[in-house]
Amino acid sequence: MQTINATKRQVIGRIYQEVRLELFSIFRQACISEDTCQDLVHDVFIKIMGIDDIVISQLKALAVVIAYQKRTDYLRHRAYINKVRNDMQVRDTDRIYTQQDTEIKELLNAEMRVVNGMSELDGKTYMLSRFEQKSADEIALTLNLSKRAVESRIYRTRMLVRNNLRRAI
Repeated sequence: MQTINATKRQVIGRIYQEVRLELFSIFRQACISEDTCQDLVHDVFIKIMGIDDIVISQLKALAVVIAYQKRTDYLRHRAYINKVRNDMQVRDTDRIYTQQDTEIKELLNAEMRVVNGMSELDGKTYMLSRFEQKSADEIALTLNLSKRAVESRIYRTRMLVRNNLRRAI
């Protein structure tokens, strides 16, 4: 079993070296900052590392598909953040909220309930990543954790929030 994991890591490491720049360019095409592009490329391979059965001949294609999905998720997230920020800046008490505004607030409230239910360290990690757009390196320095521990926490907390929001919808 350990040999399989070591072999799997070696193959994924080799593929990482081969497609890293291609994946990076996928994110750069969307005008995403260089630090965030690096984080997203790492996220692709963190996701691949979590897959039990990998068809090696299709690993490059899998990495590209995951990268496009992550880019789409990132852009949707940025649009959502911008929408929430714009809504928060408009403090007009006479404003009539549309159905969409109400849904966004409900989603944000549901998200915050999930975050409030997390451990303190997980909650801080999620908040720094999600709302302050801190990189894994910055969060690691802030919380005195390893970058790998931060990446793991970000991945785990995002999945937790995503799953809970899917149930709420």
